[in-house]
Amino acid sequence: METILYSDIIRRPVEISHKNVKCKLVEVVAYRGEKHWRANEVMIESGFVDREGAFYPVSALKDMEQKGTIQLRPKEPGRVNPKTTDPSMLSGLMKKMVVDSSGEELGRVYDFELYVGKSPWIVWKMLINPTGLKPTKRRLRIPTDNISKVTANRVLLK
Repeated sequence: METILYSDIIRRPVEISHKNVKCKLVEVVAYRGEKHWRANEVMIESGFVDREGAFYPVSALKDMEQKGTIQLRPKEPGRVNPKTTDPSMLSGLMKKMVVDSSGEELGRVYDFELYVGKSPWIVWKMLINPTGLKPTKRRLRIPTDNISKVTANRVLLK
């Protein structure tokens, strides 16, 4: 299975075929689906001082599996805003507390596993770092289809 961690692709350099500026991938936009979340778009930012960001479909990205520069071959110019009005930015979910159905706090989100084998990408699993001092606690990998609700500061599981 062709999976990649969110932390491995964020801030990676991006080469755009029609521009000669330094760009980087700064955000992955996820949409809730029937089962797993779909990551249809990414935000590419160019420039260091005057940052301009644009949203592109994930189908325009090439060479994701290799370390180093990502190739972007857009068929259309990037949009200023995501396609829908209710996106979930993965960076906004980082460090949120994860609570199970009984109300127990499991830990905080520290990464996501993305399946990049086809377009759109699938946000396959959410990686959780447990909180507390219990030595028996281990890091968890929870599929995104187990998420029931995302609030301002918590992720609630089914």
